Amino acid sequence: MAKNPVKKVSFLDEDNEQTRVLNAEEEKLYLLAASQPLQDIATLMLETGMRPEEVHRIRRENVHIGQGYVFNPFGKTKAARRKVPLSETASALLSKRLEKAKGDFLFPGRSTDGPIVKVNAAHTATLKRCKVAPFRLYDLRHTWATRSAMAGVDLVTLAAMLGHSRIQMVLRYAHPTEEHQFQAMRKREAFVARS
Repeated sequence: MAKNPVKKVSFLDEDNEQTRVLNAEEEKLYLLAASQPLQDIATLMLETGMRPEEVHRIRRENVHIGQGYVFNPFGKTKAARRKVPLSETASALLSKRLEKAKGDFLFPGRSTDGPIVKVNAAHTATLKRCKVAPFRLYDLRHTWATRSAMAGVDLVTLAAMLGHSRIQMVLRYAHPTEEHQFQAMRKREAFVARS
């Protein structure tokens, strides 16, 4: 039996958490420079907090505009398989996609039999065109979560909306800005003054 020569070697701690959140101007520039279907995928991520692959795999039968949600049947956990509430912007976008879709997927791949797999090349090209500081497509999910937390969405609800089974995971996504922290202090002072 072969022995592992590095079995007792300790690995260095790795800081792999990214905290990139787009501001409103960066979002606008990025979306204006994005081609289709990236523009719609990015918009849905910013409007719903869905993961890129969740958006890619949206099927016609999982979109429920009248009830205000899209069902995501995928994920490693029960929490990931969820009804994702839709904003008005997301509803309008999905309605247009439903009208134009020729197959089951709203974001079809090269053949209409399956979903689009990746939009990495389009994302990289968009970043070059819009001259926004680099970010990962997944950071649009971080942006949605941060904005939701700043708008007052509690962490338990935010975890459910993101499809997380543990609140601790939300802490990797919500990055309160310095201004939000100062606003929180002003809210606290106002509350104490009223008491």
